[in-house]
Amino acid sequence: MPLPLQQHPFFAAALARLGRQVAFVDLDGAAPVLTVQQFGQHMTSRGPIWHENRNQDGLHRTDLRMINADTPQDATLRAAGFRRVMTNAYVAELDLTTRADERSRALKPKWRNAWRAAQSAPLFLAEQRYNINTHAWLLQADLAQQRSKRFRGLPHDLINAYAVATPRAVRVLIAYEGDTPVAGMLFLLHAPVATYHIGWTNARGRALCAHHRMIMQAADDLAERGYCRLDLGLVDTDTSPGLARFKIGTGAKVRPLGGTWLRIPGCQRISAVAQN
Repeated sequence: MPLPLQQHPFFAAALARLGRQVAFVDLDGAAPVLTVQQFGQHMTSRGPIWHENRNQDGLHRTDLRMINADTPQDATLRAAGFRRVMTNAYVAELDLTTRADERSRALKPKWRNAWRAAQSAPLFLAEQRYNINTHAWLLQADLAQQRSKRFRGLPHDLINAYAVATPRAVRVLIAYEGDTPVAGMLFLLHAPVATYHIGWTNARGRALCAHHRMIMQAADDLAERGYCRLDLGLVDTDTSPGLARFKIGTGAKVRPLGGTWLRIPGCQRISAVAQN
């Protein structure tokens, strides 16, 4: 079953290397739910991932306290005694089961023009296995852009732990003009899904539309290796409109996640039938 990064055993192994208390909870009708213990409470992100023949009644018997749901499942969560504390975010997912020509036809017009221009730009693209020393410059560049653009990503220690726990599962794609890197991307692999985790470019890379060429090459390479989806991450048109436009321009499907839900002590469980 295709799992998001936050529900995959590779992610669990990386968290465990950082000393986090992780466990998988068996839930009838769903993939094992990866949970993290924090402040004595069990939490999960991007779960549960239900099978088609879901049986949601067992959720109330788990010791989960907080859920960042992968899909809208309001009736199920309310029936299990959870109450919403944050609204739905949105994520962009690029389907890799289609042919390359189908993916190119799905591009937005301006995005396609930039991609075509980038194909004739003086760029050399190199995919590399992540190395904590070789690619330290990319992490430093990412920290700098986080400060300047006022956003926060997952700690870089997690990338290093992921690479140690699962060798070859962290890949870096670099665009060079001559010998100079002008753009970089970092991907976390968790077959059959890959997650676009870091993207950086300088002014020259932007002028050459390096990221447009890179994301399409990454999609083609991953598709050839049997991956079914490229998770491009959250789409936030309010705080990061430029990045949101870039992700949407790839032709990726933008879908809602399920919001954040908290189980309130003493909250009465409501039957799913009564909810509907």
